[in-house]
Amino acid sequence: MSFRAVITFHDIGDAAGPLSYPPRLFAAFLAALERSGLPVVALETLLGSTAVRGVALTFDDGMRSVFAAALPVLREHGTPAHLFLATGNVADGAARAQAGRFDMLDWDAIVQLHRAGVAIESHTHGHRDCRTLSDAEIDDECATADALIERRVGRRPRYFAYPFGHHNRRVRERIGSRYAAAFTTALAPLAPGEDRSCLPRLDAHYLRSPRWYAHLDIPATRGYLMLRRALRIVRGSE
Repeated sequence: MSFRAVITFHDIGDAAGPLSYPPRLFAAFLAALERSGLPVVALETLLGSTAVRGVALTFDDGMRSVFAAALPVLREHGTPAHLFLATGNVADGAARAQAGRFDMLDWDAIVQLHRAGVAIESHTHGHRDCRTLSDAEIDDECATADALIERRVGRRPRYFAYPFGHHNRRVRERIGSRYAAAFTTALAPLAPGEDRSCLPRLDAHYLRSPRWYAHLDIPATRGYLMLRRALRIVRGSE
């Protein structure tokens, strides 16, 4: 079976905490993928056939470090990527949501990311737990984000990531029909026949050692990820 996975990052920086991935490790990660011969491809390619072997890279939320720290490395390796943008967090947005302690992208940087080959996808507008929203509010969150992204970069989002990874059957049914695929935070590679409204991703937080990121497609790494996922489920974080 071909190894297929979507890997997600947030901040490419040296801040403490699970959302930040050090720039030196990000560069080492991409170099290791290149050496391993495991292709980095766009989501369209990865999801196009179960026979495809490779990984896709995604960034969530819209931290400025995606432009400042990640983009130069992506360019160096000729690597495609996708940014799941919460449009309300854009630094110069009229309805900026609470962005926390991170510097966020502005639209000028987002447009430059798009032109450099980073596809801008939807992470809603306000980054709210969709399970707590009415159907109309879910529709508005998605429509607002999609319209802003299309107006600013000239491309409507094809993919979606659930804020916090949270979803249920109602949310999946409401959102699944709007996009080619929607992604959760379930810590697993892709498997044949999965529901495209709730696809898993590998959080780079758990891939900080070359023991794992340089050997993503071997049984030992799969076993490690299965154990980490089991612990997350026990803790209620997945």
